Amino acid sequence: MPKITIVPIGDISEDVLTFVTAELREQFDVMTETLLPISLPKEMFNAIRQQYPSPLVLKYLSEKFPGRVLAITDKDLYSESLNFVFGQAFFNGRVALVSIHRLNPAFYKQRPNERVLVERSVKEAVHEVAHMFGLDHCDDVKCVMSFSNTVGDVDRKNKDLCRSCQLKLSV
Repeated sequence: MPKITIVPIGDISEDVLTFVTAELREQFDVMTETLLPISLPKEMFNAIRQQYPSPLVLKYLSEKFPGRVLAITDKDLYSESLNFVFGQAFFNGRVALVSIHRLNPAFYKQRPNERVLVERSVKEAVHEVAHMFGLDHCDDVKCVMSFSNTVGDVDRKNKDLCRSCQLKLSV
């Protein structure tokens, strides 16, 4: 049975870690191990953007940890031509990354809501791990593999793979 190591970066709630872990075990039939939280190197922070570049974080994680890794961070992330990303993964690789920063209702000046944060975190974790296992984006807006450009897109989709993506995963 494959194993995924969960690496918290920053302040990640026990609920987020617990529910993400349970969902990964269920959907991908993997074992999981959750490590103690780590910090990112200060020099990785882009002070102009006030964000961390997700490609550099993925590279850092791939060099620091063996095996399959899902990092969950409270840091705001961006990628090349995007203002922000909810997550990123090495396609068919062994490292994935999810940021809860913009998944948190408090980011949008809404009341804190742990249930909503957990639901969104689970969806994005499943999405990024599925990329790690070789799945691409899906055109079905309800499938967890649909691309999320906004938090509304995250809220609209389910936490599960659609039938088509399930079949692709099992190949």
